[in-house]
Order: sequence, then C-alpha cells, then structure tokens
Amino acid sequence: MAKGHKKTDLQNLPACAAEFIRQVLRKMRYRRKVTQDVQAELAAHFEDELKDYATDEEKEQKAQQLIAEFGDVKLLAVLLRRAKKRCRPLWRTVVARTFQAVGVLILCFIVYVVWFLTGKPVITTNYVAELNRIVRPAADESLNAAPLYHKAIDLYKELSDDFLIFFAKNHQAVVDERFPRKVELLAKKIDRLFSNRDSLNFQEERKNIQDEVSKVLSPFLAKNRFLGKKYSELTAEQRNMAEKWLREHNDALELIIEGSRRPYYWRTYESDPENPAEMLGVLLPNLSDFRNLAYSLRWRIWLSAAQGRFEDAFDGMKSCYRLGQHIRGDKTLIEQLVGIALEALAIRTIRDIVGEYEIESTELVDLQRNFEQIVADENFTISFKAERLAMYDEIQRCFTADTIGKGHLYLPRFRKTCDLTGSYSYDNGERLEHFILDLLVSAPFLFTHPNKEETLESTNELYDYWEQLCLKTAAQMHAERDAIDNKLKELVSGNIFLGTRTPAVKRIIEIGNRLPVDIGATLTMIAVFRYKRDSGRYPQNLNQLVTAGYLKQLPIDSFSDKPLVYKKTDNNFILYSVGPNFTDDGGEPGKDKRGRIKNWTDNGDTVFWPMPKPQVKK
Repeated sequence: MAKGHKKTDLQNLPACAAEFIRQVLRKMRYRRKVTQDVQAELAAHFEDELKDYATDEEKEQKAQQLIAEFGDVKLLAVLLRRAKKRCRPLWRTVVARTFQAVGVLILCFIVYVVWFLTGKPVITTNYVAELNRIVRPAADESLNAAPLYHKAIDLYKELSDDFLIFFAKNHQAVVDERFPRKVELLAKKIDRLFSNRDSLNFQEERKNIQDEVSKVLSPFLAKNRFLGKKYSELTAEQRNMAEKWLREHNDALELIIEGSRRPYYWRTYESDPENPAEMLGVLLPNLSDFRNLAYSLRWRIWLSAAQGRFEDAFDGMKSCYRLGQHIRGDKTLIEQLVGIALEALAIRTIRDIVGEYEIESTELVDLQRNFEQIVADENFTISFKAERLAMYDEIQRCFTADTIGKGHLYLPRFRKTCDLTGSYSYDNGERLEHFILDLLVSAPFLFTHPNKEETLESTNELYDYWEQLCLKTAAQMHAERDAIDNKLKELVSGNIFLGTRTPAVKRIIEIGNRLPVDIGATLTMIAVFRYKRDSGRYPQNLNQLVTAGYLKQLPIDSFSDKPLVYKKTDNNFILYSVGPNFTDDGGEPGKDKRGRIKNWTDNGDTVFWPMPKPQVKK
C-alpha cells in the first residue's frame, strides 16, 4: 500500500481508532511492508464495523468499544507480529534465521579474537636458576675449571705491541689469496698506528687493529694453511709466525692445560640483563673463543711432535680432549656439539701424530692406556635436559595464564621467537601493523591449537622419545627411520608451537654416534702400530689384536653395529666405518661438493687409515 493511501485510510477513521492503529504498528517493530499490510487490515476492520453508523459521535463510541475488545496494544502487536512470521514463506524464514545465526557467530568470533589477542602470560618459574642447579655438581669451587678457561679466553684476546709489529713485518706469511690486499692493508694500519703513539685515539685504534689481527690469524691457524700442512711443509716465514703466535699465547694455553686437569667444569648461566630469568639467550652461547684456543693448542701439539717431544704432544692432546669433555655434559645442545667437535679434534690429532711419526712402542702403550682411562666412564649420549627446561620456559612465556581454556598462544612472544627461528618473518612495524599480522598469522590456530596444558604434555612426550632415541645406535635409527619419522610427526602434529621449535634431532644424535666410532678407530690404530713395532708386520685381523692383548675389545661401528672394517694390504692396512650412508663402499672415502675427501659424508666410507692427503691450495 502506498504511503498516501495509508494516510487516507487513517483519516477516514475516528481519531481514537487511527491513534490505536499507529500504536499497534509502533509496538510491532517489524518490516515496513508487513506493517503497511497490518495497517490496511486494521483500517478495513474498523471501516466495516463503522459503516452502519451515521453520525461521528456514534462512530466514535463504536470505535472505543472495538478498541476495548482488542485489549492491550502491546499484546496485540506481539500477536500480530507472530502471526505474520508464521505466515511468511519458508525461504524467507530460512534466510532470516541464517542471517541471525551468522550475526551471532560474527559477534562470538569478535569476542573470541579480542580475548585471544589480549591474554597475557604469567612467569612462575625461573628455569635459568633451575639449569644452574642441574649443571652445578656437589663440588668445591676449587675443582671448577671454568675460572681458568675464562681467564685464558681473556688473555687470548690480548696481543702485545711486539707481536703486532712482528705481524706487520711478516704478514706475507699469512696472505689469503681470496683477499690478497686485506692482510697488506692491515700491516700498513699497524705501521701507521705505532708511528703516531701520541694520538688521542691510539688505544681505541690499537684495540680495533688487535681484533682484526686475531680475526685473521685465529682461523688461519685453525682451518687453513698451517694445520692443513705438515710441519715440514711450512715455509720458514710460516713457522716463525706460528711459533711467535704460540709464544704470544703461551700463558693462555697453559691455563687451558691447567684447567683440563680439574675434574669439573660448570659456569653460571646468565640471560638478558633486562630479563635474567629468560632461557632463550642461554641456548645460544658464544663458544668461538673455546674453538680458537683448542685449534691453537692443536698447533702446539703438532709443533711438539715435530720437535720429537711426543710426551708433551700427548699431554696437549689429552688437555684438548678434556676441554671438550668439560664443555659437554647436561648442558645446551650447542655446548654439547662444540664439546664433541673439540673431542673429535683431539682424536684426529692423535691419529695424525701416530700416523706421521715413528713413535716407540712403549710411548704408544702409555698413550693408549692414558686415552682409555680418559674415555672409560664417558657418557656419549646427547642430553636434552637443558633444552627441555628451555621449552618449559617458552611455554610459560608463549601461552597465557587464562583459567578459561587453560591457556592459549600469546602472539607477541610467539612472533618474537618465530623471528629468531626463522619460522615466520615479521617486518618491524607499528603496534597496529603487528596486531593485524598477529590476526593473520593466528588464523591456523585460533580455535584448533592445543592449549598450554596439552602443549606441556606433548613436550614431555616428545623429549622422552628423544631420550629413548639417544640410546639407539645410528644403525638402529636408520633401520627404524620410517617409524621414527612417523612418531616424530605424530608428536608435533597440529601443534605449531612445537613444530617451529623442534631441532634436527636425528642429525644431532647421529653426530653423537660419531665420537665413540672415532675413539674406537683411534685406539685400534694405536694398537695396530704397536703390533707392527713389536712384530714387524701388521695383524691379519682385529681379532688377532684382541687375542694378543693389544685391544681390550673389538671396536664397534655405530653405523653398522658391526666391528670397524679392517683390511690388511700388501704393505699397509685400511681401517674405516661405513659412515652415514650405512653402506660398505669398500673403503672408498666420501667427498664434499668440490670433490675433496671428507669424512662423515653420505657418499662414501669414513676412512681413518690411510690418512687422506690434505688438499690445500697453493
């Protein structure tokens, strides 16, 4: 009905009837089209009832009577509204109910998102203090090697004026063909520095130059020309540089040796000063200074052996190995891996020295006996205690402390740790931008991500399983690799928090499996050379060494669960592990991408003897 018709209809009625109809329509609060229909129907009803009355007074009285019969206006409006709803088409009812449901869902979603994005975690436990308690043995501080090691690191970073001047005059010994001008420019800087000692910036410039010289020489001594060559292959200039470097750091190396004689090593873990109870910084310790000291110690071992001082060389190798043992233990994964690397460095050095020099059988006996004592009680399994504590700490920081829902992900912290692990990438932005990014990234786990309690339970299951895997050999893990992969996927399935914080556990455990193989191969080499010195010939097999008392037991290869492969040749022998490809390649060594021989690759065997010739660019 048109708007004009509506006015006309009501104007033809008594004033009380028109007002009554308007009140009913207001109380209905319904769609305009429906209220127009109701208005027409009510108006028609009044007109039919009033058509037989002639005077306005009579019509007014009858209208009052009809209004009284209708009863309460509000009740009438409700009844009319319900009647109209029951009479409307089914499709319209479905659409109406659908829109209502969607509206309710949107409102609930908005409330949920606001609740999700505004929750806060509560820090209840200081896991850094708990880690310090775990690594601290019940021993007196005088038995701790840490103070000596840290003092050695401080001394190692210092270079005397005499050495800097010597370096400038003899820098050609360490020129790097990749950056031939770098060392030369550094030498010129040193000359300019000491020609102007009265400069106000002298100490600052000297410190910067000292750091540059250390950066040049530490890796040079450790990885490149010097340690890649035999002592006899060095030039006179290179020998002078290396020996000068060792004399410069003699006090630091002596502290390392002294510290290695102490039975324990522990340090106090400290995190971000602004948040000292946070484990995140504890998991990323800087251990490059320990590596540099170990490589310098290795060079001194080579120098001692070249001068015929094998007892000193062997003492140095034991100190290097003990340094690695000290760094390991129930500590962080990074510390354990660095400790394993230093132990492996000492073991390789033993093989290098034993294979390079003619050493008397009696000296080899002492070396073997001492080395067996050092490794006798060593636990070669990887420890996840520190990592478990770190995960507990992240859970209390990455999940809210809600009583409703038992804790959900706290996105600002989740974003921070994802930035560090590279799981997600956030650009620096304003708070609004972060809020929008949080909303977008949170979409996969707004409703389905496990809560705090469920994540804690899954974490314990995951770490318990890792500890079980640590008890397996590399060969056992390889045989069960599909079952292990499926189990690991099952444990982190649906939990983005755990999925972004799971390290390459199988790879780490495999690296841990290398060390006992390295040790067994080294003890076997010493025994073989002892047998050769005593009998004039190599043994036919490893059982002959055990029977003759040169070996306590057969060396087991963790990558095959069988003894290491030993083959006697015409004038020599070959000793190897099948390596990470778990296939016996007949003693063919593995190679890196550049075709250089490299142990522990997955494209060949790991050959311990004969020693591969070092491939050094000339």
